[in-house]
Amino acid sequence: MAAAAPSLAPAPSPSPATAPKAGDRKVVPLTAADEVELEEKHVLAVDDSSVDRAVIAKILRSSKYRVTTVDSATRALELLALGLLPDVNMIITDYWMPGMTGYELLKHVKESSKLKEIPVVIMSSENVPNRISRCLEEGAEDFLLKPVRPSDVSRLCSRIR
Repeated sequence: MAAAAPSLAPAPSPSPATAPKAGDRKVVPLTAADEVELEEKHVLAVDDSSVDRAVIAKILRSSKYRVTTVDSATRALELLALGLLPDVNMIITDYWMPGMTGYELLKHVKESSKLKEIPVVIMSSENVPNRISRCLEEGAEDFLLKPVRPSDVSRLCSRIR
């Protein structure tokens, strides 16, 4: 028995019951601008404690952020200055680290014409009011007390550029 040949007749036009109606949603392809909005925001997390780095990275990733972690403010500044992290939307850094503190990193970022628009958030396990005030006066977006919680990250969402 021979198989039936495929039909070359044109496809039937949609019946009036299935034809699009006014008010139906139209599928519109994404533009490049739309795709930028859908990209993951990139956060640079800086902490000399591997445990604290892991905790903040986990919280940020669970909130759908792309995270790069480094163990020192010096390394963070090197990567940023060399343009190796060109798409960072926020820096979240520990205050007290050997070599260069988070406060010093904040000052370098805010003094740089290339980096000054990146929001910087400082974290610390020490609640020292004059330290917090000084960081905020120098341009820190926020000052978080450790341990950082998911609700802290949610609060920062609107500040990520």
